Amino acid sequence: MKKSDLTGSVASVKSEDLANRATSDAAQALQGKAAGVQIMNSSGAPGSGADIRIRGVSSNSGSLGPLLIVDGLKVDNIQYLDPEMIESMEVLKDAASAAIYGAQAGNGVVLITTKSGKNGAGDGTIFYNGQWQLKSLSRELKVMNAEQYIDFGQKMGFLKKNWETTNHYDGADVDWSSEVFEPTWSQRHTVGFQGGNERGSYFLAINNVYNNGIFVGDKDVYKRLSLQLNGEYKIKKWLTVGSNNSIEKWRTESISQQSDNGSAMLAAITSDPLFGPFVDPDKLDEQLTGAQKSALGLTGDGTVYSEGETNENGEYPFRRVLGEDGKYYRISPISGQTQSSNPFIQRDRNSGYSQGITVRGLAYLNFNPIEGLVYTSRFGYRLGFRNVHNYEAPFVANDFVYRNDFMIRSETHTNFYYQWENFINYSKTFADKHDVALMAGMSWEDSHSDNTWGQAQGGDILKGYADNFRFLDYLKDGDACLKSTGGTENDSKSLSYFGRLTYSYDNRYSIQANFRADAFDSSKLPADKRWGKFPSFSAGWTVSNESFFADNINTNIVSFLKLRGSW
Repeated sequence: MKKSDLTGSVASVKSEDLANRATSDAAQALQGKAAGVQIMNSSGAPGSGADIRIRGVSSNSGSLGPLLIVDGLKVDNIQYLDPEMIESMEVLKDAASAAIYGAQAGNGVVLITTKSGKNGAGDGTIFYNGQWQLKSLSRELKVMNAEQYIDFGQKMGFLKKNWETTNHYDGADVDWSSEVFEPTWSQRHTVGFQGGNERGSYFLAINNVYNNGIFVGDKDVYKRLSLQLNGEYKIKKWLTVGSNNSIEKWRTESISQQSDNGSAMLAAITSDPLFGPFVDPDKLDEQLTGAQKSALGLTGDGTVYSEGETNENGEYPFRRVLGEDGKYYRISPISGQTQSSNPFIQRDRNSGYSQGITVRGLAYLNFNPIEGLVYTSRFGYRLGFRNVHNYEAPFVANDFVYRNDFMIRSETHTNFYYQWENFINYSKTFADKHDVALMAGMSWEDSHSDNTWGQAQGGDILKGYADNFRFLDYLKDGDACLKSTGGTENDSKSLSYFGRLTYSYDNRYSIQANFRADAFDSSKLPADKRWGKFPSFSAGWTVSNESFFADNINTNIVSFLKLRGSW
């Protein structure tokens, strides 16, 4: 539709607005590009997608984000889309514009069109875009230094007389920001081909993302490899077929951010500045109390036991060792009954990852028997496969934050989604001033998910504790290994009918009516109440196209003025 004919609130963002943004997330690329649209980052972890909010937060369901449509396909997220692959993004902000999508558009709609080949492009083009980003902590943490903390501890009463001697304090003033956070490089590469002629076009792009977080080490990493393939061909003047497809392979490793047992991020801002992260193995008696050595699992001669290995009393001692240089992780003697603990213990007390493959695609047919009339049929699909593995070992961070046993968990998630849509568009201009457009159609959706999980915990649960043994296949038998499993299937279907009528006169006055009816199966609504009906009406007056305005107001002062209302 022409901008002058729009009667709803729609924001449009073009590819040039998204170019060269320092993000691999399409939602984050929208930041600051559309009025009334908020981009919210609930986490800075690599691989965490941004949340989109339109018109604030208003929802009667668990979903607060807008409906996401990519090339006509409803998708679960747009994180897989590199901004370099996007041609345009349209945001339907008001209810009248979104009503054509029915119940699922209660929080607005984001329409995304990916790039396509260019007709008549001759031999075609080859393109490459490379981006390197240096990331670091954005601001200094506002925390107490050693002098302030000692003053605080003495006034609060947990640093008593002679505490320095009792706890082997050596006068340290630890800056946990410099210990825990470090600048890291992330990179993104996109290479592709596009071209076409008067009958067809193609677009192929491959994108690779490597994002390493700023927490020291390689425990927070996001990797993604994706491919976008779009093609269209005009078989006859009245018949066009095409297909848009994407394949995404991803893997995420994360440190703990929120947990009942504390987290690495919480520890980084709450740990006391008096005792550093490591203990020198040659200075155990100077730096550790007897209780601390016991908690680390050290015997009188300093022996450190491996995971799953018992001491002479048949016990599974707690221990934490920094593998690369043999230093022990330090347990602060004054942390007490709090969730504040050594952030490196929190970082390494568990290991795990989530990875998966998602395939999304759409095939369509446009039939144009007469001028102004187009019948479209399109079939879309989304296939997702995801695995999660997590392993936790016994540990002690302080008197409050610890784990007494081993735990291993694996999850498998599979989901399929299909949609089939058929609709007719008809547009006609009468007497050069009257523009009429009519659209009517139907939509069918079917989704299926199948999820299973298994978990075990206990004092000695695995046949081995090296990385290649941390799977359910290597669980020991017996009552000492507590096992649990679960899994279920879920299915849902919906059927919708929709229509829209638009009339414009002389690029000045426009009215529009939308109607949609949605029906859901018994997984969502009972049989006698499964239909929901969503009408909307809107009108607009382009004042700047009126002669009394255009003849008297310079366009350098007011280039466009429009009044609109909707129900």
